[in-house]
Amino acid sequence: MEHKTIRREFRILIGIGILFLLLIYGKTMIHSAGSVLGLFRAFIIGIALAFILNRPHGAIRKGLMKRGRLGKRAANYLAVLMVYLLIAAVIAALFGVIIPQIAASVRLFKQNFGAYVGNLQMELDTIAQLLHLKPIDMSSVVEWINSSLMQFNATTGTLVETVVTATGTAVHMVATMLIAIVFSIYLLAGKQRILNQTSRLFRAYLPESVYAYLRYVKQITVSCFENYIVGQGMEAVILGTLCLIGMEILRLEYAGLVSIVVAVTAIIPVLGAYLGGAVAFVLLFMVSPMKAGIFLIFFILLQQVENKLIYPRVVGGRIGLSGIWVLLAITVGTELGGIVGTIFGVPVTSVIYTLLKDGVKKREQQKKQAEPAAVPENEQKNRNPV
Repeated sequence: MEHKTIRREFRILIGIGILFLLLIYGKTMIHSAGSVLGLFRAFIIGIALAFILNRPHGAIRKGLMKRGRLGKRAANYLAVLMVYLLIAAVIAALFGVIIPQIAASVRLFKQNFGAYVGNLQMELDTIAQLLHLKPIDMSSVVEWINSSLMQFNATTGTLVETVVTATGTAVHMVATMLIAIVFSIYLLAGKQRILNQTSRLFRAYLPESVYAYLRYVKQITVSCFENYIVGQGMEAVILGTLCLIGMEILRLEYAGLVSIVVAVTAIIPVLGAYLGGAVAFVLLFMVSPMKAGIFLIFFILLQQVENKLIYPRVVGGRIGLSGIWVLLAITVGTELGGIVGTIFGVPVTSVIYTLLKDGVKKREQQKKQAEPAAVPENEQKNRNPV
């Protein structure tokens, strides 16, 4: 018994030491791991792509087996083909419709930039006079925006020329993506065989208790990441679509650009949509304060619809974290991994939270079972008569 207690305390000390090392050297360790993983970039992209496409692939495969009455093998390969054709159609729509609209919106904004700055300067001067403040100088902001717009225009104007000139980089990128796509196809087509082989390998070389725990951790991790990706992705698409429809009805400028910004930023839980709304408000305020006010009212109503209807039904309890833990995950993830940490900090925290919650419940049950049963008071009196 004493040996078990010493071993348990030793494991606790090791865990505390690892936690302190992660807190102190976490950022350096993540950057070092990122450099090593960069060598396997194509395979990591392929794994991520296969993971994202796993659920639609499974849904298409089941539909082909039930309605098309195809065999498992034929339905599996046909589902892989269909899901990649769907991805190709989405990419074609992205480059053929969305990106040109964004470029056109930015060019239109650049053409009217002088008038927008004049309107903004007048409004700020009026606000400063009402609040008895010094006039606000916009010259530095104007210079920064001008340089950014010129850089964007130069980039979009010479994109093809740059790609053709930088042949080595372009070939490397194309090769990486091709390897990633081929690897993801291989994973999707043979995922059951790969999972069975991996399971046999771990079961053969690991103790049964360790294998069972690793399998449990894998199930929790896959579930948390799938729920996060599906929930946040669907919410972002719905929110961006509703924003586009509302702005078109209200006849507000830059509806496409603003909707894309809102949809992309909505991938970040809790704060993302508000960041996109703030960017859109500033943009429309430069066009017209009245239209910016209309957009603000519309966006507040849209957020109420999202919080009361969209989020509970689409995301619901998928993430499994309260608001304070989501904010903590976003803050720490951003500090450690930048934009990647911002996006994936929440599902990682959800995995850790779920493992800790299940572990606490298990230990509580074990302690209850180990406690001696309480003796009723009347039996105590019979056993110890006064």
